[in-house]
Amino acid sequence: MADVLFSIEGLTIDSVRGGVRRRIVDDISLSVERGELYGLVGESGSGKSISMMASVGLAASGLEVMAGSVAFSGRALPARNQRGLRGNLSRGVSLLFQNAKGALNPFKTVDRQVERALRRSGRQTDPRAEVEVLFRVVGLNYRDFRGKYPHQISGGQAQRVAMACALATEPALLIADEPTTALDVTTERELLRFLARLCEEREMAIVLIAHNLSLVSEYCRRLSIMHAGQVVESGNLKTIFADPLHPYTRGLIAAVPDVDQPRELVPLIGNVWGGPEGIERCRFSHRCQFATPVCEARHPPAIERAGRAVHCVLYEEVPA
Repeated sequence: MADVLFSIEGLTIDSVRGGVRRRIVDDISLSVERGELYGLVGESGSGKSISMMASVGLAASGLEVMAGSVAFSGRALPARNQRGLRGNLSRGVSLLFQNAKGALNPFKTVDRQVERALRRSGRQTDPRAEVEVLFRVVGLNYRDFRGKYPHQISGGQAQRVAMACALATEPALLIADEPTTALDVTTERELLRFLARLCEEREMAIVLIAHNLSLVSEYCRRLSIMHAGQVVESGNLKTIFADPLHPYTRGLIAAVPDVDQPRELVPLIGNVWGGPEGIERCRFSHRCQFATPVCEARHPPAIERAGRAVHCVLYEEVPA
């Protein structure tokens, strides 16, 4: 039986602004195994980051968690209990943000920030020696970076410092929110190879939030694909790439260039949050060439097909 470390069940979130309520995350579920690099993929604005931040008790102001539960290391809590979920941040969950320089304190040297993270973890070790170890783990020379401020280092180096801060607590789960944003291609690959190695060497689970499907395909074994606050397909990555079921998944894959087999790219028409508001429907229906009146009447449940879950009426059993 799979060793599930972290799971989300039925997470539902509303945005409440100016007296207007809008559902922006609708009944999403996923599970991550210990030592797994799990992908959460979708276009910008699809609700990936909002969902994961709420799952660790960091739902932003103006958001209201309506339903769902989150389990970490065998301990389950209602998703509405944001204060309780924040406790997981000191019991084995760390975060890695996309804007590392923005996440680091501009008024403190990078070595002091890693040392602060160590002290907050409560570990009884020599902080300076441990900081040197952490810098070495993330591929930085401590002597070269000691005493430097975030503005004195590159974006890739800042991301590695942020990673050292995240690893200071020896997390069992790392949530990496588009960690390669603003990095060049070479640095991007180096960072993802490093994350994959962490999973293998430390048996640490990582949720990799990304909008780059081709990038995720090289490093993740399983993934969930989100569109407009709903998971549309989830399962084994190789199976999904070989035979995508949901029309949105097909569209994402069709839009990925392939240098080995050049072909015409087919862009997805429309935007994530188009279509009518305030009704129960498949939120991809306004962009889908296979849409029927049924798609506008309700959101399809998860349907098991070929070892994965797909939310699409195309795969529902037709009554005899």
